Amino acid sequence: MSTITSENLPKTGYTKEAAGNFLLNAGAWVKNLVWDATAKKWSYDLIGATSEGSKLTMKNTYRKVPIDGMFTTPVGADMIEETEGTFELNMIEHTLSNLKMMLLADSESSDGTDFPAGYEIIKPKAIIEESDYIKNMAYIGTISGSKKPIIIIVDYAICTSGLELEPKDKSEAVYTAVFEARTDPENIETQALPITILYPTKDTPEVPEEPAQTRSVRQLDGAPETTTDEKAGKK
Repeated sequence: MSTITSENLPKTGYTKEAAGNFLLNAGAWVKNLVWDATAKKWSYDLIGATSEGSKLTMKNTYRKVPIDGMFTTPVGADMIEETEGTFELNMIEHTLSNLKMMLLADSESSDGTDFPAGYEIIKPKAIIEESDYIKNMAYIGTISGSKKPIIIIVDYAICTSGLELEPKDKSEAVYTAVFEARTDPENIETQALPITILYPTKDTPEVPEEPAQTRSVRQLDGAPETTTDEKAGKK
């Protein structure tokens, strides 16, 4: 916001522009989000449907430098000690990919010997491998007043919550998936939060209306795209 010059002080922070800056609804979550500058499209993998929203935590932990003779902390005496980026997703969609991601597990198709055919056998691993780190995860939301997406990306995410289920009658099981950001191994000396926020400007392309049969996020003209059942070859 621009600086306001006035003889009177405000009684509220609300202005006529405020209604166009609300963050709307639960949004969508994707992983491995990549922007193709040539095609001007996103590629990504949907994580799945959520219920009751999600939570994003982005913060620094500070250390106050102790200085003799000072009874308050002076400007410049705050040091970043630790950075943290955490996403908590309340997942309602139970997929093979998500279960493996939650448990850091491998899977293989049953051959009918130890278990019936027609199943994927999921087994947690004893060692964390580099492939267990997700290149990035992203929240894709909408700013009120337009359909322009706001995108919050956390790098090198890994699931640290494990899997906890509470199936109940007359309800669908929702599990909380907690992902934490990790530092790029090629940039281990950084102290910055491994998070990028893409905030839409007036030049950001708007997202067209979703066709009724689509279920994913949009990937067209600078905003993540939906994939229809017809495009995916599903019936």
